[in-house]
Amino acid sequence: MPLSYSARLRRDLRDWQERGLIQPEQAERIAAHALAARGLRPLQTALALCILLLVAPSVIAFVAANWSAMSPPARLVVLVLADTAAVAGTYLAARRLSRDRIRSSRRVVDGLATLSLAIAAATLALVGQTFHVAADPRGFAVTVAILGAATALITRSGGAAIVACIALIAADAGLNGLDLGSLRGETGSGAGLWFWTLGPALFVASLTGWLPAREFTLLLLLIVLTNHLGGAPAGLTVLLPPDRILTVAALALALGHLLSRVPPRGGWPPRLHDGAQALARAAVGLNLIGIVMVAVRTLGFGGARPAFTVALAFAAIALAAFILARRRSPARATLLTSDLLVLAASALALLVWLIAGASREPSTFWTVWGGIVPALTLVVAGELEDRRELYGWGLALTAGLTVGMLAASSNLIAFSGNLLLCALLVTLALVACRWAARRIDGRAA
Repeated sequence: MPLSYSARLRRDLRDWQERGLIQPEQAERIAAHALAARGLRPLQTALALCILLLVAPSVIAFVAANWSAMSPPARLVVLVLADTAAVAGTYLAARRLSRDRIRSSRRVVDGLATLSLAIAAATLALVGQTFHVAADPRGFAVTVAILGAATALITRSGGAAIVACIALIAADAGLNGLDLGSLRGETGSGAGLWFWTLGPALFVASLTGWLPAREFTLLLLLIVLTNHLGGAPAGLTVLLPPDRILTVAALALALGHLLSRVPPRGGWPPRLHDGAQALARAAVGLNLIGIVMVAVRTLGFGGARPAFTVALAFAAIALAAFILARRRSPARATLLTSDLLVLAASALALLVWLIAGASREPSTFWTVWGGIVPALTLVVAGELEDRRELYGWGLALTAGLTVGMLAASSNLIAFSGNLLLCALLVTLALVACRWAARRIDGRAA
């Protein structure tokens, strides 16, 4: 599978020429337009970013080396100057963006807004240290989330939105997010009120195009939503029950597909279409996390067992599959889409986790069928529609689970036997596909 855009474009142009869809002259013009040199402006933006990444750590290191020797008023002056410089740079870049409408300026504004947020967060922490304020990590994380959400909505910065989402996750986990209490599900309620205030605003802004439609931002919001769904937050989101994760993922995938079918009238629906596609990709990422959690739980980590909410997860997956099947375009009405395979992988992982909770079989058996097989399904889904990120993450998950089982399994014979059984079933599926393809080609001839 080609990784670069130019390689994929050239491959598609060759395929279209062979099918008679375009002429060689048209292919040459398309390639010349799409792959034309963009001048020196992208290089200038990249070099400016490199300068920023070099200067900022050097200034931080210099100030940190002399921080203990500075008086409290001098520390405040340094922090205020740093904040002022970052905000002024963001303002000047935003003015240039509004005047020139250059895409690279949008990135500069985003980067400077995120930098100003980071400096503001560091200022809060260092002021508290200077004046010996009692430490409150959860309150600090909530404050950073509020500042991040405000910065994101005012400056339309995707980076600031990501910082706000990470701060909300940190507020849920707390400073001691990895202690034994968190593993037993005994963590506090976290930032529930603030999430239900900030989360919907960031979600709607990302979905409607006010913020850049980044799937990573939406994935973080879905993670925090998963943590707050169904009662008190569970602390570390990665230790949540897989059924809760897969329920949110299936509903988000269905919502993304529904919104992507909104007729493009006016200026707002196209931005909504981009946000809906980003939401669907974020939902696929959350499905991946759910499959990983199934593998973790079948190995005995995390502690929670399947509950009645598994039925809700199956219902959500079935509803999402129904919506995806009914909302497909007429040209693809009979084709198996990659998102349907993602839902099938989630359903298989959830079923295996449900069976493993009441079974006495060793974890090796269930990890193969609840982790590796769904991961391979994601690989097939990525290859089906040339989705590189899905293909890559499926391969990475398959390799990680396989290497982990080879290193940690106490019964390698059982592990080998289950892998061979999976290979046999996949071979039968391949034979069936080849037979069906020949029948279809024979009827077409």
